[in-house]
Amino acid sequence: MTPAEGSPAFLDNGLSDFNRRDLLTRIDAYCDAAPRATARAEEYGSLVLFVAQRGWPFYARPGLTRSAEPTVDEIREVLARQSELKVPLAVEWVHDTAPSLAESAREAGLTVHECPLLALGSLVEPRPAEGWVRLIGAEDDDLETIQAAIGVGFDTPGTAVADAGVAERDGAATLADHERVDFTRDMIRAGRSVLVGAFVDGIGPVGGGSHNPRGQVSEIVGVGVLPAFRRRGLAGAVAQLLARQALDSAVTTVFCGAESIDVARVYERLGFRRIGTTCIASPR
Repeated sequence: MTPAEGSPAFLDNGLSDFNRRDLLTRIDAYCDAAPRATARAEEYGSLVLFVAQRGWPFYARPGLTRSAEPTVDEIREVLARQSELKVPLAVEWVHDTAPSLAESAREAGLTVHECPLLALGSLVEPRPAEGWVRLIGAEDDDLETIQAAIGVGFDTPGTAVADAGVAERDGAATLADHERVDFTRDMIRAGRSVLVGAFVDGIGPVGGGSHNPRGQVSEIVGVGVLPAFRRRGLAGAVAQLLARQALDSAVTTVFCGAESIDVARVYERLGFRRIGTTCIASPR
């Protein structure tokens, strides 16, 4: 089954096929442009590998100006280079603009993870949250703890309530990578990233998320809440504030990739609509 099969009917969500193609083109261009501010681009045939100079490692993806689709040999060449660089082995792409890549990635020995791709239509107010959210500046004292809480949230995927909470957040904060924290502060100062934190009275930061604007397009990323504080409307409140801030800053296209259908529903309740599928190929 291809990633597009079994997904919601695209034209039932109020988008014309023309609008959907236009959105996918803009998102594809964004995914090529976003890493270039802090990464070096290396070309391997039809693939481009982004080698981060600071911060988090990036991915390889199909080049925008490619004349053919990536081959198994090109994928293996990129994986060898990532191994040499000691960075995660990963190829990411929009399935709808490179539909043959999933088969090639599997032939190269990778597992392909299929994720709903959503774009914002009309922003909807979320249900009241049991807590509160706010924008976080580069010098904010809570930034490091917010990042620790997000990391703990991602260690337990999904939307279900689980045990990990304040103790795990504080343990992660003591082990924080200060170089990455400084990188986040620099990204906020440069206007390349906007961070929102989620808080509970008497507890402090319990999660957060970001959007990363490039021109008139921005992606919402890294929305996570401590598992012990899920199902309180906080993730939706974070995503809604991020989307609102993006729109207020002249961004016209806000999108996100959800790790699962359950996570996608959180965004759909805010006015996001499924427009396609993103793929992440890795050895696991």
